[in-house]
Amino acid sequence: MADGYVRNLFPGSYGAAMSAMVEMLVSAGWTYKASGDGLSGYSATGKIFTNTGSGALGWNNAKAWARVQNPAGTKEWLFQHDAAASVRFRYSPAAKFTTGSPSATVTPNATDAATLRGGGTDAAPTYGTWFTTNVTTAGVVFQGLARGAAPYGFWFAGQVSPSGAKQACLIYDPVTGAPEDPDPYAIQCAHTNACLYNASNLAREMTNNSTDPRITANGGSAEGVWAFMDPALTSFVYMQPAGWICETQVQLGSGTMLIVAGSRGVVNPFNAKHESLPLPYLRMANVLPVASCGFKGWGTITRWTTIARGSFSDTLDSKNWICYGALWLAWDATTVPTP
Repeated sequence: MADGYVRNLFPGSYGAAMSAMVEMLVSAGWTYKASGDGLSGYSATGKIFTNTGSGALGWNNAKAWARVQNPAGTKEWLFQHDAAASVRFRYSPAAKFTTGSPSATVTPNATDAATLRGGGTDAAPTYGTWFTTNVTTAGVVFQGLARGAAPYGFWFAGQVSPSGAKQACLIYDPVTGAPEDPDPYAIQCAHTNACLYNASNLAREMTNNSTDPRITANGGSAEGVWAFMDPALTSFVYMQPAGWICETQVQLGSGTMLIVAGSRGVVNPFNAKHESLPLPYLRMANVLPVASCGFKGWGTITRWTTIARGSFSDTLDSKNWICYGALWLAWDATTVPTP
């Protein structure tokens, strides 16, 4: 199928923003498998929503939810929100959301589900902040892309226009890595610090202490990048997308290490233009549990700008990439983004 997009959208409600993200996936071949409007409307087989407002069959009700499945019929997402600034996002890499007792207000479950945002139970969910500015009053613009061909990556993100605070970022980035990986995706979920440049990486630092708060657990309102790091799909852990830069050198016994420092970026000496660089997702070898450490893969719908930039209005390679913080994200090669 053709790729799906959200282009220069200023939603009128939180429900409208949620609907836009899901409908973007649907336009790229994903399907509603079940949904509830948070009141009394429920479908066990598809889409219940007829509008993006509040009230019967509307997306803008607290506890409204949707279960969607990728075009291959292999992976599913569960999206739910509280009709305000917070959401509950869950992901099933293989088992699918087919268990539990779903209803208009209760979401289904999956035996391998990972929670990216929020928590609680299916009947009594808790939510994590995702929208940090009121989308109905602050002029928040949203952009997004969903690939219509395998492996069906997508991203969706917003920022206050023009060139303001970033929020509501979800990136489902297919990676190229080991062929034995049963779920070759890295998932970024963020709000206030979405895709921002951070001294030496695009995520938080990590140490070898499993209780260190910088080793960020998924769920709640935590920001960061996570992925499954074992063949059994049981270890859903924090990733560290590494950065690159040619500015400061540290001489080591075995050679030179390039360290991210400052804000100069990587400049091509032949045309004086900044380069974009591939994004390696990895988990440091000295972080506990060691069995879940190592290299995940190279991002495919993301590239690193090497220097934080201002807004969506900055594009690359004839609009094939759109800027969001320190990331280039795949774009449609046509649309001029609203900053």
